[in-house]
Amino acid sequence: MKAAAAAIAALALAVPTIVGADATQLGIGYICGAEHRGPVATAVKAVMLSGVGNGSSPADTSNAQAQAWYNEGLNLYHAFNHNEARAAFAKAAELDPSCALCEWGVALGLGPTLNYGVTEDETALALSHAEHAKALVKPGDARAQGLINAIIVRSAKDKPLVRDLDFGKAMDDLARRYPADDEIADLAAQALMIPGRGGNPTAVARADELIKGVLARHPDDTAAIHYYIHATEFEGRPAAALPYAERLAGLAPGASHLVHMAAHTLMHVGQYEQVAIVDAEALKVDADTEARLGYVGPLSSQMYYLHNYTFGLAGALMAGDAKLALKYADHGDVAFPASADNAKVMLPAGLTRSESAPDRRTTVDARSMVAYGRYAPARALALTDQAGDKLILRVYRHYARGEAYAAGGDTAGVRREAETVTALGAEAKTASDVQAMAISGIAGDVLAGRAALLSHDNAQAAELFERAAASQEKTYPAAKNFDPPPWWYPVRRSLAAADLAAGRPQDAVREARASLKDWPDDALALRVLAEAEAKQGHTADAAKDLAQARKVWRGDLAKVSIDLT
Repeated sequence: MKAAAAAIAALALAVPTIVGADATQLGIGYICGAEHRGPVATAVKAVMLSGVGNGSSPADTSNAQAQAWYNEGLNLYHAFNHNEARAAFAKAAELDPSCALCEWGVALGLGPTLNYGVTEDETALALSHAEHAKALVKPGDARAQGLINAIIVRSAKDKPLVRDLDFGKAMDDLARRYPADDEIADLAAQALMIPGRGGNPTAVARADELIKGVLARHPDDTAAIHYYIHATEFEGRPAAALPYAERLAGLAPGASHLVHMAAHTLMHVGQYEQVAIVDAEALKVDADTEARLGYVGPLSSQMYYLHNYTFGLAGALMAGDAKLALKYADHGDVAFPASADNAKVMLPAGLTRSESAPDRRTTVDARSMVAYGRYAPARALALTDQAGDKLILRVYRHYARGEAYAAGGDTAGVRREAETVTALGAEAKTASDVQAMAISGIAGDVLAGRAALLSHDNAQAAELFERAAASQEKTYPAAKNFDPPPWWYPVRRSLAAADLAAGRPQDAVREARASLKDWPDDALALRVLAEAEAKQGHTADAAKDLAQARKVWRGDLAKVSIDLT
């Protein structure tokens, strides 16, 4: 572990170009670095953190320290370090009790955000701070008054969607009044996207317009880059953000969520190994932040730790990076203890919100089992059902065992697990079991397809994979489900492999290309495409696609049989 952690300093600056073993070692080093911090929430204290963003905006204060803390709060807010942002704004208000915008910042930090809604208690607390801020506004300070009025609108006693829409409109109106104000534009962009991501393209388009204005003036604005990544994702053109996404971690190396954010773009453009690396780095930054602030609790106390973890593991699995995927899987035991402490999500004093520790651990274990099934078959086969396991965990456990049997060529074993997985789907009885039912349908057909390939019933395999692919694409369309993908790989590539095995190279080419459209640079789909092209006599295309497959796969491509594609 020490050797892996030591590799970070030497390799960190080269992340965009690192390949192969060096990339794997870097990712493992980041995760080891997070574990080295050990268990680290109770109260959130104000500590001036470095590298969390580069924004600044004038507050109504002549106190230099209060202004510094206010800027810190804004940067933390845009970095989605919401607890720390509130603490920073509160520190600014403490240093200058007459600062209206400092008090406004505390209300701002109470949410909602793109990723989290708010409770009624949080809304009431935000309104209290906003009304206090309103009482502090200096005569003639129209900008501060506008910001505070928008927060009051956001905290009204309406339904959440109504509040969100009204807040977005209020901030957009303010942005039109102050068209050169980067801070207001950044705030308005997120406010518009909160309800906009639910299906209001006009709101997202306006957010995109505001963000582009900021980036035209200041291309390195970390808040604008953060929101641009989201906006391009919502608009279905994530690649547009790639030049910005690749720079964001370097601009805000102390903000875990901003270090992670590139993964959203990278996943869509097929840079899966980089997804695994930036999320491993984000885990390390989270651990460093916890240590810096003196938190007491598991690593997963940080709100986005689980998100970074599942995203990174998804990248490692798609990249074929066995060592890094297994490191992620094993990290689950360290970061997500199955205890009450694991349920804590840090909030301001007086407010409580928790996520079920078993639910969080179930998510971690389910994703980890895929890694064991693919890259540590003996460990997967040692997994057994435990009393009290949730249905989704049992589905993933038997799926992982099926993948392990497939790796060993045990057709009967794969069939048994396929039947078990399918039967488990029929046990779904509650709303919480809906995902288990959907996953069991996909997983059961995938395993049955693998068994058919192993027994050379290629036509049957193609039918099973086609059904699984259709189910995956209907239930989890890629355009809306890459955050990370609920199912770990594109089943359509398995359909392409079955078509190839059945002697239908033209069909294999069609299905491989369809898979690559949504999951670009997937090495296994590229390999199937190359082999199918070669059978059609398209040798130049085949050579190009095979070379690309070998370039992006983090292992020996030749060792992955057609049955496991």
